Amino acid sequence: MADPLRSADKAPTFHDEERGPAGALAAMLVETRSVMPAAGATGMSLMLAIAAMCFLASLALGAALSVGGKAREWTNDLSGSLTVEIKPSREMEPEEQVDAVMTVLARTPGIATATPLTFDDTAALLEPWLGGEVLAGDLPLPRLIDITVDRASPPDMAALAIDIAAAAPGAALDTHRQWRSEIVNAARSAEWLSYGVLALVAATTIAIVVFATRAGLSANRDVVEVLHLIGARDGFIASEVQRHFLHLGFRGGLIGAGAGAAAFLALGLAGAAGNLYLVSASGIGPEYLPALILIPFAAALVAVATARITVFQTLERML
Repeated sequence: MADPLRSADKAPTFHDEERGPAGALAAMLVETRSVMPAAGATGMSLMLAIAAMCFLASLALGAALSVGGKAREWTNDLSGSLTVEIKPSREMEPEEQVDAVMTVLARTPGIATATPLTFDDTAALLEPWLGGEVLAGDLPLPRLIDITVDRASPPDMAALAIDIAAAAPGAALDTHRQWRSEIVNAARSAEWLSYGVLALVAATTIAIVVFATRAGLSANRDVVEVLHLIGARDGFIASEVQRHFLHLGFRGGLIGAGAGAAAFLALGLAGAAGNLYLVSASGIGPEYLPALILIPFAAALVAVATARITVFQTLERML
């Protein structure tokens, strides 16, 4: 029996013609003759199963990339901004508190802009959580100052916090550090969950291909025995089987990745009119497209490698 680690089999095959890159890609889409049947466990049903797995893989991978990219975007935005919260105090009027803090910010190097928010602006920010009726009453609201820092030369945060607290009673500097930490932790959890789903999908695909390969060889045991009788080696049989799974894996991957891209497009169109999603479903930008395009090739590679290993293992028990 031939060793799978030996050099390429010299036995003739059905596919000895020379092909260029375009021909090789076209060959993945149009299957030629093979010892494996085109129907049954290794035919259309297997291709649809691989397509379903690739669809789930594209969703998991796209979600991981989208969440990671959006979290980095939010973190960068927060790292370049500060907020001063000024609570009502009996010692100073609200406008005097704001003026005192603005004076501190004006003489602090590293502050690009400082914009005080009006009462209506603050109420608009709190309305989704507290409601308009509550805010219309006598509920005391803090005054907020939105600050943009110079990223090239940011101010000393500790010293700025001390100066602001000393300038106006009830004033405090918020660096958004807690928000950044929570966003990073949530994004990492979502990314790891998505990659876990991706690994589970890959393991399931391998199990499906193993089952289909063994079923195909068992159903064609007589054909395999005849090939051995006429001098075909295990490498030749494995090459024929893996070529069959190359076609199935690549075509199933194309279907699954295409369905995944269409799903992201549909979600993006559904959420484009308003903030329907916390993380935009249309976040599959051009920089992420190569990852989705690689899914059909990854599916074909997994199917080919799994089929080849399974063929050699199965032939050792069959013959």
